[in-house]
Parts: sequence; structure tokens; C-alpha cells
Amino acid sequence: MIIVKRTYTPKPGASGLTDLLKSVSGQNIENKMPKLSIFRKFLGSHGVIVTAQEWNSMEEYHQSRNIVRSIESSTGLFKKIYPLLEKTHETEILEEV
Repeated sequence: MIIVKRTYTPKPGASGLTDLLKSVSGQNIENKMPKLSIFRKFLGSHGVIVTAQEWNSMEEYHQSRNIVRSIESSTGLFKKIYPLLEKTHETEILEEV
């Protein structure tokens, strides 16, 4: 199993990031992909949101990227997310040992 962890740092004053990420999670579930766990950081930069998503394998995760890119409603959500961000999101992949 792997966990894909993404960190989103919003621009100062940006709002709506959490709701958009909740919509992404809903899209994932509708498309038979794992839901996102969504966390708000309490220390560090203000407003940072971290998501985590469990996958059975790297192969399954990589296959999902093509699926997500082909779903207009999913890409539309990210078109709304990116303008809110200070920088592009950071992705980490953790492997269970």
C-alpha cells in the first residue's frame, strides 16, 4: 500500500480551497477511486491543507492519473484550485513498510 500526500498552500486571502478539495474527493468516489482525507495544518504557514489518499500500488495510482485527466468535471475543479494557490501543490508518496 502507498499513501499519496499532497500539500496545498493558498495565497493570502484566498478562500474556498477546502470546499473544492472536498468536491475532488466526491469526484474520486464517483469514479471508483479512493476518497481523500483532508487535513488543515495547525502549525506552519496559515491556511495550508494536506490531503492523503491510500492506494493499493504505485501502478494503480499511476493508472488513475490518466483517468482523472480525462474527466472534465475533475479537471474543472483543479482549474478552480490552482488560482488559489501560492505555488503548485507538493506531492509525496509514502510506502508502507
